[in-house]
Amino acid sequence: MTSESGALLEIRNLKKHFPVGGGMFGTMTGKKEYLRAVDGISLSIEPGTTYGLVGESGCGKSTTAKMVLMLEEPTEGEIFFEGKDAINADKDAKRHYKSSVQAVFQDPWASLNPRMKVESIIAEPLEVNTTLTRAEIHTKVGDILEEVGLQQYQAELYPHEFSGGQRQRIGVARSLALNPKLIVLDEPVSALDVSIRAQIMNLLMDLQKEHGLTYLLIAHHLATVRYMCDKMGVMYLGKLVEEASTDQLFDTPTHPYTQALIGAALPYHPDDQKEELLLEGEVPSPINPPSCCSYAPLCPEPDPLCEANELVTKVVAPGHQTAHCAHCADEYGCYWFPRER
Repeated sequence: MTSESGALLEIRNLKKHFPVGGGMFGTMTGKKEYLRAVDGISLSIEPGTTYGLVGESGCGKSTTAKMVLMLEEPTEGEIFFEGKDAINADKDAKRHYKSSVQAVFQDPWASLNPRMKVESIIAEPLEVNTTLTRAEIHTKVGDILEEVGLQQYQAELYPHEFSGGQRQRIGVARSLALNPKLIVLDEPVSALDVSIRAQIMNLLMDLQKEHGLTYLLIAHHLATVRYMCDKMGVMYLGKLVEEASTDQLFDTPTHPYTQALIGAALPYHPDDQKEELLLEGEVPSPINPPSCCSYAPLCPEPDPLCEANELVTKVVAPGHQTAHCAHCADEYGCYWFPRER
C-alpha cells in the first residue's frame, strides 16, 4: 500500500529542535535557545527506489534518519507511511511501522552485541515480533545468512570473529529478518575498506531488486550516492536546499552549496576537468540561523532585502527544485541566483 501520491514514505515539514544552554544558571541571555538540527524538511520516497540524503556533518541527515526510525521524537511535522500517519498512530500501527522500517548503521562493530552469537542477533527480532517456532527461526536465520553472502555455520560465531565487511553483512541480515519495506542506510559503507565498499553496495542493490526494498540512504560520499540512488536531496543547516533525480542534480546543480559539494569531490578520472566553487565567509550558527537564505552571510554581494524574506522552494526544471530566498526567487535575482534574462 502507498499514499495517494504513490509514495511509500512521506515527510512533511519535519523539525527537530534541541534545547541548548539552560542548566542551573540558564543561558547567558536568560532566554531559552534551541539548536535547529532539522528545520522543516519535506520529501517523499517511491516504493522500490533509493533516496539519498547528503550534506556535510552536522547538517541534520542522521537526525532525520533517527526521526524516521522513531529513535527521536519530532518537534513538529508529519511522517506518513503507506499513506497513514506514523507519528500519531495507535500501538498496533506503530508496531507494524517499526517492523516495516529497519536500519543498517554506519559502524558494524558498534551496532552488534559482542556477547551474542550471530544467530541470536538475527533471531532476536523474530522472537519478539513473530510466532515462529525455534526450528523455523533457525532455518530462516540460515537462509538470510546465505542471502547476504555468509555461510550457515557462521551463525554460531561471535561478531569479533568476522572482518568489517562480514560484520556489515550481518547488520544487513538483521535488517532483513522481519521482511521490511523500507531500510534506512546510515552511512552503510563509510567505515569499510575501499575494496569492500563496492561489494556491500552491490549486495544492497541486489537485495533491493529481489525483495522490492525501498532505501533511505544517508551519506556524505557522493560517489556512493551517485551509484546507488534514484533521487537525492541536499541538506544544509537543517534545511533541504535542493532536490532532484540523481542524474539531474549531478549534471545541473543549481544551489551554490550543491555546486560546492560536487566541486570539492574527487573527479572520476585524473584527467577530468571541473569547476570548483569556493565559498568564503562564516557558516551561520544552527542556534540562530538567518531567517531567509542560509547563504546570506557567505554572499559576496549581500542584499539587505534578503533579510526580510522567507525561504521558498522554486521549481527550476521538472522534478528539480531549489530553495531560494523569496526576494531572490522573485524578479530581482541575486549573486547566487541571478535573474533569468
